[in-house]
Amino acid sequence: MKTIFIIFLLFSLTYGGQSLKEVVLQNGVKLILKETKGRGIVSGYIFVKGGTHGEGKRGTTNLMANLLTKGTRTYSSYEIASTFEDWGGFISSSSADDYIEISFSTRPQGLDRALKVIKSILLEPSFREEDLQVEKRKVLSSIRSRREDGFELAMERLRLLTYKGTTYEVSPLGREEDVEKISREDLLKRWEELLKGKNVVVAVVGDVEVSEMEKKFSETFSYLPSGEFSFSTQELSIDNKVIQRVQREGSQATVLCAFQGVSPKGKEFFAFRVLNSILGDGMTSKLFDELREKRGYAYATYSMYPIRLYSPRLFAYIGTSPEKKESAIEDLIRVVQEASITQEDIALAKRKIIGGYLLDRQTRARQAFYLGFWEIMGFGYSMEQDYVKLIEEVSLEDVLKVREILRNGYHCVVVEP
Repeated sequence: MKTIFIIFLLFSLTYGGQSLKEVVLQNGVKLILKETKGRGIVSGYIFVKGGTHGEGKRGTTNLMANLLTKGTRTYSSYEIASTFEDWGGFISSSSADDYIEISFSTRPQGLDRALKVIKSILLEPSFREEDLQVEKRKVLSSIRSRREDGFELAMERLRLLTYKGTTYEVSPLGREEDVEKISREDLLKRWEELLKGKNVVVAVVGDVEVSEMEKKFSETFSYLPSGEFSFSTQELSIDNKVIQRVQREGSQATVLCAFQGVSPKGKEFFAFRVLNSILGDGMTSKLFDELREKRGYAYATYSMYPIRLYSPRLFAYIGTSPEKKESAIEDLIRVVQEASITQEDIALAKRKIIGGYLLDRQTRARQAFYLGFWEIMGFGYSMEQDYVKLIEEVSLEDVLKVREILRNGYHCVVVEP
């Protein structure tokens, strides 16, 4: 076994008696290991930072991630799946704008076998040509079919507008013209580029003693190459007002607008999470109340505030009839920028956010996800526990302050017949 780790921190947390340990291997891989007591489940997430950043042919990372579990030089796709499914678990892989993730779940009895398979996936993926061609057809079909959906078409165009010139201007699926040209060699090169120790965070939550987890996962991940895949962030601000129109056949108009968000750092981020909930989270939100209940524009309207490494955005959506679209655009912008916000709104939004977060963390897999996600996105894995407290601390004054940034401007796309 290669050398195990250079530093570790052990936290004895008042968290149901569970212990949490951070281990940093010599190659830079960070392990976050959480021991639980239960019926015998081990779940984990492997995050590889980088996502679509620095892609040559757009869509390469997505294809590569989709094929990671389709076979290695040692194991077939069936053998990979059965290793986990035979214990009632799973393994899957996917890509996002800022990272690749491999998630898995098994029983403690199947962990040794699972780690052998995971090691093979990481170090010797096959990316077979026949699998690549099948996956390319699926991706191309998905790209084309999304344009039949008003929201997806609007988001594709809005990305190009609000993230112009940055990695985010194209979704992880990529561009048709690029996907068609992606080769097996492109996948191998991209994986070699991204799979560097300092880019990898492994979060595991399970009914195994933390010392045993440390030994097993350190052994597996110490074989990854050291180094780091670095990329520059590209901050774009929204300080103008643009409405772009796209014509297509259909009976409904789709309005999707982007507003400037706040950076995912510091206290303002949590206030903005509360603000987003007030504006567009569910049937008690301002958008739903104003645009659906009072004005009858449409059944569906909401907002979202995705967490990305740079150029933060709040997106607001409504689907309406073509004859109402002009007033719907005006009212959507008005509600986002001007709707009154009270202490009661703050309290309700906090309850929704905290309740949803705590419910989502009921499984070991979701706990592992959040430990790894917060770490890979720069918050630190302790945010898995701190998030609720930081949301609770948000005040009305905090929300009104960050609300001002929404008034800088907007980028809107209207898909209309």
